[in-house]
Amino acid sequence: MLFVPLCLCAFVVQAEENITVAVASSFYKQAKIYAAQFEARHDVKVRLVSGATGRLFNQIKQGAPFDIFIAADKQRPAWLKKTNQVIAYGYVGLQVGKQFTQNLQQLTQAPIKKIVIANPDVAPFGLAAKAMLQSQGLWELLKPKLVYAQNAMQAAMMVEQGLTDAGFVPTADKTHALATVPYVAALLSDKANAQLFYQVLGSEASASPSKQSHSATKVAPPSGSEVSTSPIEQSYSATKVAPPSGSEALASPNYNKP
Repeated sequence: MLFVPLCLCAFVVQAEENITVAVASSFYKQAKIYAAQFEARHDVKVRLVSGATGRLFNQIKQGAPFDIFIAADKQRPAWLKKTNQVIAYGYVGLQVGKQFTQNLQQLTQAPIKKIVIANPDVAPFGLAAKAMLQSQGLWELLKPKLVYAQNAMQAAMMVEQGLTDAGFVPTADKTHALATVPYVAALLSDKANAQLFYQVLGSEASASPSKQSHSATKVAPPSGSEVSTSPIEQSYSATKVAPPSGSEALASPNYNKP
């Protein structure tokens, strides 16, 4: 009679050791490295769920059981009013064909017919690119050429596969950067392993001089809803969100004028 309850108890304890991390698609590869290292040192499974920052944020607001949220902006973690920290920075680059360039004027030329950008309503990389184009007076001019991807990594895939002539995509090379976005980790649960993994993310950031810690600032919550999750993205499928009613009122990310 005692055997079954004891087994069930052991199963529950083991299940509680697993953690789920919602991660911006552009940080997914790096998150996989951190997760693998963490799993090698601890008896825990780290499940990564990737997608556009805005869509993951919507899922969290609707109750998706994530333990940690790694966003590509500061605003959404702040809206959640949870402990958060900057763990890295990402760079937005312009890829034309197979080459990176900082010549935005090249996009106005006739051979460039399609330019991919991550959806600015839900993807900080897209919002950063939009802000940069607006600052240069090119947004309205280039609008007819724009193709919208679900997230930054889908944009990169479309350029690499030749589906578009150019695109604003993540780049690891800072010299190619036209804009910078922060990666911010927010701790959403009180699980011991989630707290430990959150600390690991912070220690990785402090180990690099180019990454700085961050104290959350108060900002206004979004007033509109966002696009529903695409099957292209790996996401919490039980959550449904409403279609967008317009661009969100987000602060423009930092950008570097070319």
